[in-house]
Amino acid sequence: MADREHEVDDANEALDPELLYSKEYCIGGGSFGKVYKGVDKRTGQAVAIKVIDIESAEDEVEDIIQEIAILSELQSPYVTKYYGSYAKGAELWIVMEFCSGGSCADLMKPGLIGEDYIAIIVRELLMGLDYLHTDKKLHRDVKGKKDALAPDDANRL
Repeated sequence: MADREHEVDDANEALDPELLYSKEYCIGGGSFGKVYKGVDKRTGQAVAIKVIDIESAEDEVEDIIQEIAILSELQSPYVTKYYGSYAKGAELWIVMEFCSGGSCADLMKPGLIGEDYIAIIVRELLMGLDYLHTDKKLHRDVKGKKDALAPDDANRL
């Protein structure tokens, strides 16, 4: 990874993420890879670990690197916190805040949601989008199965 455009994070590239984090179970997946609920072994804090097979995502590496660069700059209670990225063989681990409340889509599984609660969710998601847009950043994948509910009851993009 000598080429700066394909660099993940020099400080974390040499660290084995399995020494720092344990993967518990898969909570989702997408075109880039799978997302696991994990635990930070140093603190016991729950985290979300997105594991990407770099070889199968070869065409998207530039997009992934850009996503990491943007995530590392974001500081808002309405956007999921980024903790770090680690390269392990052909895998890239992106470690983020674990939102234990599930997704907006999960909320709808038992049945209808009241308008008052929907208004709160939409307001907080719009606050997250406003934060991103004010910083000239665009979220290209807003959808109910991805937007998360954090333990503090705030909704996160």
